[in-house]
Amino acid sequence: MGSVCLCPVASQNQLKPIILTLTHNEKLGDAVLRIPMYRALRLAFPEHTIVCASAEGSAWPTTLSAVLEEFIDQVLIDQPLMSVSGVRSLVRRLGQVQYLLDLRSGRRPIPSYLATAGLPVKYISNSPGFIRRNIAGVERRPPTNAQRWHRMAEIMAGRLLPFEAELQLLPQATVEAKRLVTDRQFVLLSPGEGRFKFWDRDKWLGLASHIEDAGMRPIFLIGPPEQEQRLWIDPAGHQVIDASSAEAELLPWVFHALADRALAVVAAESGIGHLAATRSAALLTIAGPTNARLWRPVTPHHWVIEAREFGSTMAKDIPLKAVAERLDEILRQRAPNTKAARPRRSAAVTPTPSQ
Repeated sequence: MGSVCLCPVASQNQLKPIILTLTHNEKLGDAVLRIPMYRALRLAFPEHTIVCASAEGSAWPTTLSAVLEEFIDQVLIDQPLMSVSGVRSLVRRLGQVQYLLDLRSGRRPIPSYLATAGLPVKYISNSPGFIRRNIAGVERRPPTNAQRWHRMAEIMAGRLLPFEAELQLLPQATVEAKRLVTDRQFVLLSPGEGRFKFWDRDKWLGLASHIEDAGMRPIFLIGPPEQEQRLWIDPAGHQVIDASSAEAELLPWVFHALADRALAVVAAESGIGHLAATRSAALLTIAGPTNARLWRPVTPHHWVIEAREFGSTMAKDIPLKAVAERLDEILRQRAPNTKAARPRRSAAVTPTPSQ
């Protein structure tokens, strides 16, 4: 049956019809990209209970627990979603499932499609053409995951719905962010983790120097799995916001509040970048193996530099000079009155062996 994680739900919700979403392993970035979809479902189906079932884990009851109730009524983790019998058992156990949205792609939706055969459930999956049951039509999917998931909500509702991705600031996190950073002109740097997604520590430090030369302050954001990065950031004297700066549950929301004030955010492909995007931050993504177009963040103010531009799939092969020039482009648009936006003869980057 799997383990169950519940957010507070009124008892009368048990009698309401259910919208069931299926996912595989919903990390922070995945969950944030689904905010427009969940918000659209709430708007279109105010009398329904929204249940999210994951085959593995989910960021909703952990990192995003502070905003969970706005979007989802119940989260079920470690669910048997890889088999027809498992999905059918889940649907029957919930009892009032009226709509089922399988957010997974590839071959993973096959069991849910087969499981809904003969059931009075309106079904749609994130497969090519948006394969459906008890709903007419077929159409080409939009280019990004966030748009695809949101479009699934529109198809269920039978009408166009607002695409709203903003997450409100948490008051406590806002206060803490102001305490930690008093500067008015700063750029956030989030190196992230992962062997193939990681850029290069010398290049991150070179970009920080470039930001300082432009008269701004670089501030590194370090999540709990990335603590070892302090070994090379601290000797350079740059400010770091990490688990030692705020309580673990509040830390992502401090990052979120800082992104609201930053001139720009430069981030590896990670949940931190996606969370920053919910404040319409000017975001530059350093993209390695991931399809940057498919996983595009929800902010309209998004820049990307891809390893593919340099004949690679590894972020470490992206030159420092190229990232610095892309950041300058952002600042010319977003902060035209700052020193950083003034034309320079060349990018002020310090050559390193890794360039």
